[in-house]
Amino acid sequence: MPRQNLISIIVTLLLAFSAPALAAQYQEIDTPLLKAMLDKDKEKKILLVFPLSRIEYNDRHITGSVNIPLADLKKKLPSDHDRPLVFYCLGEKCTASWRAAETAVGLGYQKVYAYRAGLPAWVAAGYPTDSPDPLPKVEFKKISTDELQRRLQTNANFVLVDTSFEENAETFYIDSPKRIAIPCEELHERYKEIPRDKQIAVLCLKGSRSPTGARFLLGKGFKDVVSVEGGMEKWMKEKKPVVRLTAK
Repeated sequence: MPRQNLISIIVTLLLAFSAPALAAQYQEIDTPLLKAMLDKDKEKKILLVFPLSRIEYNDRHITGSVNIPLADLKKKLPSDHDRPLVFYCLGEKCTASWRAAETAVGLGYQKVYAYRAGLPAWVAAGYPTDSPDPLPKVEFKKISTDELQRRLQTNANFVLVDTSFEENAETFYIDSPKRIAIPCEELHERYKEIPRDKQIAVLCLKGSRSPTGARFLLGKGFKDVVSVEGGMEKWMKEKKPVVRLTAK
C-alpha cells in the first residue's frame, strides 16, 4: 500500500476514534502524519499548540498554530474536550510538548497528540512557518557551569537570571542572592526587573532555551549577557550545590 494512503487511513482513525482504553494517554505523531492530519482537517478542528513562551512563538512557529504556555493550559484550552489537540515545541530534547499533552489528558481531553520532533523537524521538511517578531541575530558568549559557580562566589557585579519552568524552579534551584527567577514565559513582561548595570547570565533547565533569553535581553538593550551551557541539568550532574524541595 502506498505510504500516503496508509497515512491517510491512520489520520482518519486518529481523528475519528477516542477509545476508552486510550482516554488516559496521549499519542505521539511524526512530521508526515502531522502534515497529513492538518491537510485533512478542512474544518480546522485541530488545535495546534505551541506551549512555550511568547518570545519563542513570535520568533518562529508553525503556521496556524496558537501560543498557550504550559502554565496557562488549564484556563486557555478550549471548552470542547473532544477537540483534537496537538502540542509541539523545539524538538526531541524539549520537554514542553509531552508535558502539555500530559496536562491536557489530565484535564479530560480525549484526542491529544504530542509532536515531539517539533519545530526543527517541521522546518527541515520545508513546511510553512511564521516569524512575527524574530529575535535579533546577535552574538553572545556561553559560559560553563564552573564559570557560573565562580562568578556567583566572587563577582559582586553579577546577576543570574533563571528562566526555568516555574515547576522546575520550585523543585530545585541554585540558592544565591544573585539569582532572579523569571520563567521564560514571563520574560517578555518582567525583563525590566533585571538590573542593566550588572553582568547577566541566563540559565535554563538544559541549556537549550537560555540562548533565547540572552538574545531577547540583548535585543532589549542589555549589554553584558551570556548563557550557561548545559543548564541546571549539567550543574546537578556535576553535584554542584542546589536546594531541593520535596512535595508537601
